[in-house]
Amino acid sequence: MIPAWLMKAVTPLIVLGAMVVAALLLGWLALRTVDGIADKARASAVAERDAHWTAEIARSEEAKATFIAEKLKETMAAEAAARSEVAAYAAQLAEMEAENAALPDGGACGLGRDRVRLLNRQ
Repeated sequence: MIPAWLMKAVTPLIVLGAMVVAALLLGWLALRTVDGIADKARASAVAERDAHWTAEIARSEEAKATFIAEKLKETMAAEAAARSEVAAYAAQLAEMEAENAALPDGGACGLGRDRVRLLNRQ
């Protein structure tokens, strides 16, 4: 008699315990799923931001390379202009030295009239 009464009293408790265990298991699985979804969303957001900043860095580096190339072209043009100016002055100096050497040396002290005219042409 007692075992039947005990079975009647314990059976609902066993069912209730099984239901609580099942609810806890389902709750744990739901939390695990939500946590997985959150991890995937975070990883996706991180990858998206990384891609954005990688593109920004590439764009910045491209702009810097373009700027450097333009400045290099300007520098090379200025260098070429300076070289041609130096070459012109060197040619003018060589011409003046040749003309000076061609002038007669009259034994005069200091500068003669022809040499002064030569210097005034500069």
